[in-house]
Amino acid sequence: MPAQPALSTRGHCAPMHLRLRTKGVEVSGIEVLDLSLAGCLIPSTRWTLREGQRVLVSLPDIASLPGAVLWVENGLAGLLFDQLLNERVYEHLLAAYALGAMD
Repeated sequence: MPAQPALSTRGHCAPMHLRLRTKGVEVSGIEVLDLSLAGCLIPSTRWTLREGQRVLVSLPDIASLPGAVLWVENGLAGLLFDQLLNERVYEHLLAAYALGAMD
């Protein structure tokens, strides 16, 4: 019997959520829409974010990452981490959650 190709389960994974803190405000349960080594894309409709605003991002099973809001437009915000994610951690998160990787 020929070997069957491995089925990708990535599309069936639960979405990733993060917690975001800034100036005494904390919002949890924010869906991560895209993730890269340098940052992530989130919806910004639950509160007001502005470019340059400092944030603390808590991804699942990772210590909080300091960063900043890079841009805000059309209900979306791009967050830039102060330091790149570790590549192994990044690969783990992509494999474990239903996300698209940003190029």
